[in-house]
Amino acid sequence: MKELPSHLVSEDFYIWFNIKEKEEYYSTPLYLYNVLRKDTDKENDEEKKRDETRVYLKLEKDISKTKLNRKKEIIKHPSTIYIHYAESIGMLLINFLNADFSSFASAYNTFFYAYGFELIKEYVPYIYSKNDEFITDIEFMDMLEDIYNTSLDDLLEWQENFRKCVDFVYNLNGNEEYEEQSIYSKFVAYTIKNDIYTFSQDVEVILDNYINIHNRHRNESIEHLMKGIEDKDPNLELYNVYTSTKLRSICFTILDQLVRQENLPIKTCQICGRYFIPTFRQNEIYCDLPNVDGSATCREKGATINYKKNLESVPALGLYRKMYQQKVMVVYRNKEDRKIKKDFDKWKKEAQAKIKLFKQGKLDEDALYKWMEENK
Repeated sequence: MKELPSHLVSEDFYIWFNIKEKEEYYSTPLYLYNVLRKDTDKENDEEKKRDETRVYLKLEKDISKTKLNRKKEIIKHPSTIYIHYAESIGMLLINFLNADFSSFASAYNTFFYAYGFELIKEYVPYIYSKNDEFITDIEFMDMLEDIYNTSLDDLLEWQENFRKCVDFVYNLNGNEEYEEQSIYSKFVAYTIKNDIYTFSQDVEVILDNYINIHNRHRNESIEHLMKGIEDKDPNLELYNVYTSTKLRSICFTILDQLVRQENLPIKTCQICGRYFIPTFRQNEIYCDLPNVDGSATCREKGATINYKKNLESVPALGLYRKMYQQKVMVVYRNKEDRKIKKDFDKWKKEAQAKIKLFKQGKLDEDALYKWMEENK
């Protein structure tokens, strides 16, 4: 039986899940960009300690901006089981469903930047490694592009298979049948009927058997250990770890975890159409996924859309916006008049307080409109 690596993870892919925290963690070697710890300003020592075990990737690294050279120097970032990559649960699957595999650059920027190439290394016809003695950055990049080209047909087929499965299970993209059936029953039935169950056959589960905790904490006092366990120190928690050399098998493992949880639905964004898992509420309709071009997320765009809809549907809010713009212009044209600015600030504070009461259901629309009219 395979064991967890006790030191650096220089090959293979390992993933495990924390359902309670809605997170997934993974370890694998990554290449060609800087890996940064998440900056934290948390005051709580336990929260700081928790973040020290996690590495958060800077998303959407543009491979076209990666400076390559002909020096034989390594640009490889092996991770460890103890200091690992962390993200919201299901993100690997979500990123795979949304990935743009139309070119090597887009495939890297939307998927492989985060998860590396270990999960498709079965397509490598030669030694797959970034070795500082034998290979330059440019040669290594050519190797990765060759891996992409060799695996492309299968990547597209797997992506299509998982999209169809997710659409059926979560009633997305026009799949409205069997809405009354449970997500889990639909998943199992679909995988059996469409042979997707075969994707589960190349995953190995490494049962957490205390060996790694022993190796890391054996010199601590028993009192300190008991306190850490009671305080739910993440370094002392046990999780089964899944490993595979097959991308399709890891995706199946993640989906199998998600369909067992009623509070982790997969949806499609009403703006961009990408798949996402709601972050705060299950009825969310806009995703919070980053965009390659760095533009505002759909959730941010959605807030603007909803605000405009509210302005159109609630006359009192439309009147507030109109008055606000007029008063701002008056302040701008009279920059030296402190009284105008003071009166505007007072009006804005009172108006926003009234709007807050309206949104809380403590003030009806007629009363809000009347106040706006009387306080022009």
